[in-house]
Amino acid sequence: MTKGNNVQRKLTRLEGVLDTFGADSRRWPGAERRTLEALIEKNADARRLLGEASAMARLMDAAPAPEASAALKSRIVAAAIRGAGRDARVVPIKAARSRTAQSASARRMGAIWPAAALAASFAFGLYLGAADIGGAAVDGAFEIAMSGVSNTDADSISWLDDGGAVNEEGPL
Repeated sequence: MTKGNNVQRKLTRLEGVLDTFGADSRRWPGAERRTLEALIEKNADARRLLGEASAMARLMDAAPAPEASAALKSRIVAAAIRGAGRDARVVPIKAARSRTAQSASARRMGAIWPAAALAASFAFGLYLGAADIGGAAVDGAFEIAMSGVSNTDADSISWLDDGGAVNEEGPL
């Protein structure tokens, strides 16, 4: 890699750090802070980027925080209630039924849903394991996740070894 490409890469990274963390270097990722500070000392473009980010931070700090008036808040709530039949049902807080007003059967049904979801996920997992569908899906997802990793990184993960111990017990 040429020196110019390396500087351009560092400038691009500085710009990303400034966009994400702001102009205060104390907020920058520790691993990159020294490298980026050294770049700023040596490079005029880096100093310009830091100056622009600092100016933006000062401008944003000086701007008053937006405050919605009570009339605006009332109009928003009224519009939401008027349009309740379209996309969502808006229930004013005062009109909502309390939990104690629900019937006993409704409370029991509410308690059953988490258990039913857990049982369904368990049954689905058993099906995937017995049909040997899950292994192929996990392998494919893992290959996609590891596509950007070098071979030396992948070799350091011990459970990836295909020639290791094979589980002869089966799915259960």
